[in-house]
Amino acid sequence: MRIATIVLGNIDALTGGYLYMRKAVEYLRAHDTETEVLSIPALPFPYLLQLCSNIVLCFRFPRRQYDVVVEDEMAHPALFLFNHWLKFGTQTKIVVIVHMLWWKAAKNSLKARYVKFIEMQLLKTADRIIANSHYTRAELEAVGIPGSIITVSHPGYDLPFSNTTWASAPRPARDRIALKLLTVANITPLKGLDMLIEALARLSDPALTLDIVGDEHRDLRYSQRLKASVARYGLETRVRFHGQQPPDKLARFYADADILVLPSHCEAFGIVVAEAMAFGLPIVATRCGGIPELVTDGENGFLVPPNDVSSLAEAIQKLAADPARRARCGRSSDEKTRNLNTWDECGKQIFTVLTAIRGERRG
Repeated sequence: MRIATIVLGNIDALTGGYLYMRKAVEYLRAHDTETEVLSIPALPFPYLLQLCSNIVLCFRFPRRQYDVVVEDEMAHPALFLFNHWLKFGTQTKIVVIVHMLWWKAAKNSLKARYVKFIEMQLLKTADRIIANSHYTRAELEAVGIPGSIITVSHPGYDLPFSNTTWASAPRPARDRIALKLLTVANITPLKGLDMLIEALARLSDPALTLDIVGDEHRDLRYSQRLKASVARYGLETRVRFHGQQPPDKLARFYADADILVLPSHCEAFGIVVAEAMAFGLPIVATRCGGIPELVTDGENGFLVPPNDVSSLAEAIQKLAADPARRARCGRSSDEKTRNLNTWDECGKQIFTVLTAIRGERRG
């Protein structure tokens, strides 16, 4: 089977969505397919100008060469016209992988309207859609995408680092004064880190510290605002920014943490939550998107409303003040990972969809 996988920008970028695409490609290449990655340049232009990439792609794409084209939906502005061109006169199948609906993250209603229009044009060209969570599936069905063409394939929880025993090893008992909170997220407004800084400021215990692992360059203005808040609240000794980290070093942060906190405004799945659960970490996260598919409130952590600093601080305090509860929640996290996808299982589910659709003919 000849497969083209189309992504926006560098597939090796350290985000959950790109990790999903990388692991899919790795699985497909290991299972008797010819899988090529085609990268559309992530142009430093306004969203609408990315539409020009459709024309470029039509000229450089060998239309009859592939059985299936697998597309990262994040590239929707560069693909929606291309897909119509691809379907004209060929039987090449189009499978779109959806990590989230981007119009929901738009900063204003005007942008939300035109992003939604373009996303819908892309989604309507898909022969099959792979959603990363049941939440994402429900969002797709809510905008009119037939459930019959949607398959849910959760991301894997297993980190791609060499010492895989770390992820399955039981967490050691902790008897120390300091308590480490960990957040793994690219530093953008969508991740709600400003709420977490304010919540930490309300928890005056100097032994409660926060490590933030994630790209500080996605939104420099927001990163600077966060660091200014840390200084304003006098938290310089309690909050540490570590930037992006490769998988083996990220594993060390998980292994050394006591609680994972993810205060996102929107999170279609939450790969970092699944990874943290594999390390036996209790979770404090917002009740949004696909996170409730991973976290059961009161069992392996706490779910709080988005944009609610008081509830966030209270949930952190409940775990920080009660070692026995932390231990119970951590054990529950570890147990729940047994029912989660591994990356190999995720790849197999994607491969099954592609194999099934390959022989179908369009009407």
